[in-house]
Amino acid sequence: MKNEDLVGVWRERGREIVRADGSVTADVARASQIMYSPDGYMCVVNTPIARNKVAETVARMDLDATTKDERAAAALGVVAYAGRFEVTGDQVRHSIFTAVNPNRVGDTQVRTITLSGDDLTLTSPPDRQGNHFRIHWRRAAKM
Repeated sequence: MKNEDLVGVWRERGREIVRADGSVTADVARASQIMYSPDGYMCVVNTPIARNKVAETVARMDLDATTKDERAAAALGVVAYAGRFEVTGDQVRHSIFTAVNPNRVGDTQVRTITLSGDDLTLTSPPDRQGNHFRIHWRRAAKM
């Protein structure tokens, strides 16, 4: 597999937790989009579905004009990061330049790739308990 195979925009179709014993549980429904550019950049924004709207006095993209409690609630469960990507064999490496969680800046996230036509599955490495996530994507143009 090579970088060109992932280039484009993908929307999440669902995600699941795969336990060490092989059992599979659907995870919380999300609204997610991941993009891979031809020149090796990527970004992902992933939010829980049905978040409550915040009170605004001015239309803004950030949450700076909201209350502390509204900001905390709106950010709960949000994953967003951007950086570079590289495909090697059946894995993609996301080298993180910026992220909602500042602890992830400078990290590299490795995911195993399963690609079938316009369907993409990214699988995380197992955690200490042997559990891992699978996120299913479809090319946005095909949704």
